[in-house]
Amino acid sequence: MPNAYWIVFLAIIIFNLLSGLIINKEKGRKWWNFAILPMLSQLVVLGYAIILSSQILISFLITALVLFIYIYWRYVYFYFHRPKSYPSFSLEQLSFYINYLLIFLLGALAFGLRSLLNYNLAILAGGVAIITALILYQIMWVSKVDWHKFGWYFLVYLIILMQAFWALSFLPLNHNLLGFLWASVYYFFSVLLNDLLNHQLASKRIRVYLIMIMIGWVVLLLSARWL
Repeated sequence: MPNAYWIVFLAIIIFNLLSGLIINKEKGRKWWNFAILPMLSQLVVLGYAIILSSQILISFLITALVLFIYIYWRYVYFYFHRPKSYPSFSLEQLSFYINYLLIFLLGALAFGLRSLLNYNLAILAGGVAIITALILYQIMWVSKVDWHKFGWYFLVYLIILMQAFWALSFLPLNHNLLGFLWASVYYFFSVLLNDLLNHQLASKRIRVYLIMIMIGWVVLLLSARWL
C-alpha cells in the first residue's frame, strides 16, 4: 500500500487512544473495553487491505473505517456526557453490524492468506481465534451479558466458530466467499444469543434462521466460481 495509507492508519491509532482516554478519564472507567471495537476494526481492515490490489477498494475501506470510528466515539461521548442526546441501544446495534463485517473481513483475510500465500493453517487459526475471542467478548460486553449465567456461551460460541473456520479452509472456493460463509455462522449464533437474552428463543425461530442461512449457502455455492 502507498505510504499515505500507513500515515492514515497511524493517525487513526492515535485518535482511538486519545478518544478512549479523554472520554473515559473523568469517570474512571476501563476505557479499553470501549477501544476494543475500533482497534480491532483498524487491525482487520489493515490486514484485508494488504491483500487487495484495487486502490479504489482500499480507499473505500479506509474511508468507511474513518467514518465508523468517528460515529462510534461520538456515540460513546453522548453515552457518558450527554445521555439525553444518546439514541437508545446505538452502541449495541452498531457493534452488532460492525462485528459481523469484521468477522467477514477476518475470515476473507485468513482464507486469502491460506490460498494465495499458503500460510500455515494452524498459525492462521491461532491468530483468528484470538481476534474472534476479542470480537465475541466485545459484543457480549456491550450487550451487558451476565457472565455468571451466559459465560459458557462465549466458549461454546468460539469453539463452533473455529470448527467452522477449520472446515471451510479446505473448500476450494474464493476466499471472499469463504469469509461470507463463515460470517453467516457467526450471524446465526449472534441472533440466537440476542433471542436468548431477550427471552425470545424458540424452536420455530431457530428453524427460520437455519432455513434462511441454508438457502443462502445453497445459492452461493451453486453460483460460486470453484477454484
